[in-house]
Amino acid sequence: MSLYRKKTGNKKNVDSIKSIDYKIDTLKNYMNNSKDVRDRRFKVGGKNVNIAIIFIDNLVDEYMVQDHIIKPIMSNSFEWPLSNDPDTILEIIKDYMLYGDVIEEVYTNNEMAMGILDGKTLLFIEGSDKGLIINTQDLPKRSIDEPQTEPSVKGPNEGFCESLKDNLALIRKRVKNPKLCVDIINIGKETNNNAALIYIKGTVNDKIAKEVKKKLISVKDYDIVSCEQLLQLISDRPFSIFPLMHWTERPDKAVSSLLEGKVGVIFDNSRGMLLAPVTLTCLMQSPDDYYEKWFIGSVITAIRYVSLLITVFLPALYIAITSFHPGMLPTTLLISITGARLGVPLPAFFEALIMVITLEILQEAGIRLPKVVGQTVSIVGGLVIGQASVQAGLISPIMVIIISLTAISSFAIPNYSLSLAARVLRVAFMILAAILGAFGISLGILYLLGYMCSLKSFGIGFMEPITPYRFKDWKDSIVILPPSVLKGRPEYLHSTSDTKRKERSKNGK
Repeated sequence: MSLYRKKTGNKKNVDSIKSIDYKIDTLKNYMNNSKDVRDRRFKVGGKNVNIAIIFIDNLVDEYMVQDHIIKPIMSNSFEWPLSNDPDTILEIIKDYMLYGDVIEEVYTNNEMAMGILDGKTLLFIEGSDKGLIINTQDLPKRSIDEPQTEPSVKGPNEGFCESLKDNLALIRKRVKNPKLCVDIINIGKETNNNAALIYIKGTVNDKIAKEVKKKLISVKDYDIVSCEQLLQLISDRPFSIFPLMHWTERPDKAVSSLLEGKVGVIFDNSRGMLLAPVTLTCLMQSPDDYYEKWFIGSVITAIRYVSLLITVFLPALYIAITSFHPGMLPTTLLISITGARLGVPLPAFFEALIMVITLEILQEAGIRLPKVVGQTVSIVGGLVIGQASVQAGLISPIMVIIISLTAISSFAIPNYSLSLAARVLRVAFMILAAILGAFGISLGILYLLGYMCSLKSFGIGFMEPITPYRFKDWKDSIVILPPSVLKGRPEYLHSTSDTKRKERSKNGK
């Protein structure tokens, strides 16, 4: 029912309900009389017509309100046709006078309030029970800056920002294709934020696109404020330590994934884009792999996989060998390690655990502190604590080397969420090594491989294309081959019709 339409037989009551003052007071009461909700009332020249506009001061462009709404109405009102019908006058204003790019008719209290809260301006006329919502948005936003978590040596320095409109523009700028589809879904009862589902029709697997859209609709009543929270709600396995959607802040990487047949999700007020489905090989790829010669990119990719193995297993292997299997080491190396550990009061496990915890604290401190001092504190803290621990005889020098190499290897992992998962697995394998030695590590590896093979991201296995075995997809996953060889899209995505991959542009991966 309309906010201003009330059943009554009293003509005077109906007129009072449609008055400007009553409309403004009713709407402001609905919005809890917030002080930043402003109104402007005026009469047009030559006509006895009362008009009012309502907007939120900090969300609109005051120039647009003044020059695109108030000025055209007041300057052109003398040319209005002779009509006393408020609805007719409102239609004339809508069709011939307003310069706004988006103008909508609204009737209910909620529609009016939602339009105002979205940074638009509400206009209504005395005597009419409907209003006009005019787009005058000027929302505060951050400019487009360089990506922070995914730096690139040769790639573009544009990164997603917190504006949905700007993020969509960054995608459209790179994909000038009418088949690019964008679906807007409103999410949150209280927050009322928008999520954009993006895919290329004919390239994407329709089942994947429908499944992602279904998941987004299923969480539309949740009040979330970031795409990271959205990721946890729509993931197939929310308790998985591995990310089952790929978060990126690079438009070039997002576009490359869309061209492969993936689906993207951009959440308003969040500076990243979610990509689905995701696999382990996708998380291990970097834009720089495609800005160099193919053989250099393949070598860098291989180094990255070695780094992943080092950061997860190196401390556990050291604990297992020194505690259970010292005979596996050459005699000279064993003597060197034993000499370095002379006088150390702690077992290898607790020695490694203390160093790992110290490393995590330093990394967290470096992230939370201001950039001016964060890096300095991390470097100085690591040097001072490591050197002091060795001199005090609490930690052996070989353990400092092991943990340092582990930390450096973790920095080579391009995806931050995967790096966090590797840090968790590192401690788990350390515990297994301390209890069962190499046998415990072997059991852990078998369980980890089975667990990773069981994960699915919107119907696609997390370990694709490694297993099930798809050698054709290895040429763009395990190794990087020239663009001339990449003639088809990844088979594991099961693209519907457009299976030919266009020659890869230099926009990254």
